[in-house]
Amino acid sequence: MASLFPMDEAWLRCVVKVAAAGEAAAATLYGTAQGRRELGAGAGGDGTLAVDLACERAMREVLQREAPAPFLLVSEEAGIVGDEQAPYRVVMDPLDGSHNAQRGLEPFCGSIAVAEGPKLRDVRVAHIKDYTRPHAYSAVAGVGLLSPDLRPDRFSRRAVELVLIEVGRPDRQHFRYHDLSALGAVGRSRNLRIRQIGSLALALCHVALGTADVLLAAVRSRSVDIAAGLRVLKECGGEAVTLRGDDLFEQPLDLVRREAFLAWRAGFSGEELLLRTRELRETLASGLRGVDFG
Repeated sequence: MASLFPMDEAWLRCVVKVAAAGEAAAATLYGTAQGRRELGAGAGGDGTLAVDLACERAMREVLQREAPAPFLLVSEEAGIVGDEQAPYRVVMDPLDGSHNAQRGLEPFCGSIAVAEGPKLRDVRVAHIKDYTRPHAYSAVAGVGLLSPDLRPDRFSRRAVELVLIEVGRPDRQHFRYHDLSALGAVGRSRNLRIRQIGSLALALCHVALGTADVLLAAVRSRSVDIAAGLRVLKECGGEAVTLRGDDLFEQPLDLVRREAFLAWRAGFSGEELLLRTRELRETLASGLRGVDFG
């Protein structure tokens, strides 16, 4: 593994502390009536709950104190805050999986990415902390996955057996559940299973580590939800593409809901996967045109 540049190391130390602050803030509020209190809408367009705001406030306090360099903040609740000319962007979802958290349903997490430019591909440092279990995922561009340990045998399977899906509201979907069987055509799996966990950041980590094989995110994604998870995925040899076939990593680091996407772990041919699922992708992409998932 390559050595960390001093600034990458400094940012990694910072974001680990930031995530710990979010975890502590969530601990006393998730699954409670107090935590479920609605406080209006955040800058990202979703409703803000008391637990969301508590996590963000705690994390911003630590970030302001510990950041090793000037930064522009892009955060779920606060929006875009700071100097547009700052050398770094900190892209943060203080509570990814809010619908789970408000009910006390696992999992949910804090997701933080540090970028040296305006796009997803510019993310250098990523850290995702599962708030309900002792799991954390850290990666640095060009260095690889720093935690947890990655077992190569996770990528030895040649068939798609476990697909994670994020579909949001069912009344806004345009496919049949049976259509998802197309994903099992890769490797001709007879044991395909579908799961939804309710957190895009953690779903990307599960695909990155080979716990799952594919993630189908049939909702318009925002950078705060996927910036850190995509860096973890890339550093583990996985890939992702929009359902329209565009480069997902060209997506700006902002709060706009932009593209649905397909992500897969190392060990698969992206060309084969996209070919096998072409009809499904066209169905989903067509259904997403003009749909507002806010």
